[in-house]
Amino acid sequence: MMQFLVCLLGWTLLLPVSRAQYQKGTSKYEQAKDEGEDVLVEQIRSHEDVKEYFYPEKMYDNIDIYRTEIPLSQEYTIGIMVSPCGDNSTTVDGLIIPYDCCQGIFGDGEYGYLTDNAMATYGLEYPLFRASRSDPKILAEADEIFENIVLYDDRRQIMSVETSRRADDEIMVAEECVGVSDPFPYCTGVRMKKVKFSYNAACTDNNETVNAMLPCYDVDGELSSHCIQVSYSQSSFIHVCGGDFADDDHCGTYLEVHRQNGSPYDSEEVVLADRKITTRETAGMVTTTLSMLYKNDPNKILCEFKETVIRVGTMVLIKETAPMCCCPAVYNTLNKEGRFSCPSKPGTAHGPFADSIDTLEEQVNRDDSQKSYPFCPLLREDEDVMVCAKRATKGFSQDTYSERDGRFGAFQRYYSEPCAPTNYSKIDRTWSSPDLLNSYPGRCDYFDSCGKQTPGLRYCSAGDSTFTFSGYIGKVVEIPINLDDPNGIYKVTFNDGRTSYGFLLTDLEMMEPKYNYELWFVQRTPYDLVIQQRKPFKVVAPKCTYDIVNQRYFPYAVLDDSGQPLNQADGGFDGIEEPITYETDVFYEDTGVRRTAAAATAAAGRDEEGVVLNLDDVD
Repeated sequence: MMQFLVCLLGWTLLLPVSRAQYQKGTSKYEQAKDEGEDVLVEQIRSHEDVKEYFYPEKMYDNIDIYRTEIPLSQEYTIGIMVSPCGDNSTTVDGLIIPYDCCQGIFGDGEYGYLTDNAMATYGLEYPLFRASRSDPKILAEADEIFENIVLYDDRRQIMSVETSRRADDEIMVAEECVGVSDPFPYCTGVRMKKVKFSYNAACTDNNETVNAMLPCYDVDGELSSHCIQVSYSQSSFIHVCGGDFADDDHCGTYLEVHRQNGSPYDSEEVVLADRKITTRETAGMVTTTLSMLYKNDPNKILCEFKETVIRVGTMVLIKETAPMCCCPAVYNTLNKEGRFSCPSKPGTAHGPFADSIDTLEEQVNRDDSQKSYPFCPLLREDEDVMVCAKRATKGFSQDTYSERDGRFGAFQRYYSEPCAPTNYSKIDRTWSSPDLLNSYPGRCDYFDSCGKQTPGLRYCSAGDSTFTFSGYIGKVVEIPINLDDPNGIYKVTFNDGRTSYGFLLTDLEMMEPKYNYELWFVQRTPYDLVIQQRKPFKVVAPKCTYDIVNQRYFPYAVLDDSGQPLNQADGGFDGIEEPITYETDVFYEDTGVRRTAAAATAAAGRDEEGVVLNLDDVD
């Protein structure tokens, strides 16, 4: 960099410079000289090879680009709580939590996850084919009782009942109960049940029960419609812009509402609501209000939005019916031979589950890992490959790893190379390769070095290892043009878009997130947007308005003249342009059970023109 600058400066000194005819030593001469030098310096700093160093903001044509940079806890921490004083800080007769209950003090969230016994009682066990995926606990509903949950705090540390600020559960008479968890999880004995206490402690997180129809108070007692309270804290100074940038919407720290994975109407990056933070330092939690209006439209508010069809951006579970491949034996650390996946990214899974190397630190870590055997070859960014580690038996040119065979044995040399592709045999009509111990009826849909097992068989012949995406969760990045085609391919990524793999619709199960919105703590800079924290929350009311044109739900509720949400609307469609439809034969209930579009139509009760008459039966 410095050598380039020196050379460039020397080159510019040879350029003919036009100067006004002022006598040397006069003020005019010095002024003209300084102006000429400023022009040359600006030319140097704006050169393509050094522009990123002097003017990083000029490197971005689109400055509205999000990137995630969660601070390490050793640096500083960010805390966010939703509705810390209860349901939007409204008053309750007899028991009132003041609207400034979380101003200048510290609070914490408590989150319940179902115990194994509760999962069994509710019938929520993960399917067997997911048993090896180390599934996280299932988040309990907000009203779950103590006996059925394990409490965690914001830092995902287990909390004891003694340290919880949550009140004890109430015991009530329940004629339906005949024993502990019999027949319902809330039963604690014969004719007895427990229910969660009606009120939460002040300054605690209530991110599962947001009602966008309710008003809220700010800390000064001013009431606003369709809003919630949000409390935040940061253990270091918050980035607040002043001076010429005080009113710049692209400078400072903001709380932004986003729809996780977006919707058919908006991408995930679209800001649905926001609030600028003006407090530079926090001593405890600072409480502000956040509008629930959809894109600041007074006639639209956020709603209990749920997906109904698989689209681009939908999170899906790969079902057990997905193809299973038979690959060379997995890598054995004892004999230093076997198959492994590349690329290798330290700190994450490898192969198709390793996301992009997009920071300098990750590049350094990757380079360091390349020094360790088994070695990954140099790959394109959009490439995954099966690599086989082998013992050398003759001359070769690959990078090798040497190790003595036993204490007094000879040195053995090992190397790695992409596993050999499978080839078709016309004799027995099977696929095989030098690295596979057996032959198979087809070639793997994911890697050409693996064979494809007969549908229905979930094991490989002796010596070979299985590979399947069954049980993993990915994001849909491409859908077929013809959604009615039963053989249409849906492209799914498991590494945030670096690579993707094709599946049939019958192999996918839509995974609706527990929360329908996210609150982003964003630092806006002159050239990008930095996500420093994500806080999920769930809007439970009102119901979304049904889009009678596209026959799906809007991601918002349309309010009528009296401020009440409409059951259905046309979204302002004037009939001039034919709307884009996402019609498909697959819908999903809350339980995940599929139903056909015809059944959905019958349940909705449409008239001859297709207008929904009764929306109470439609989720």
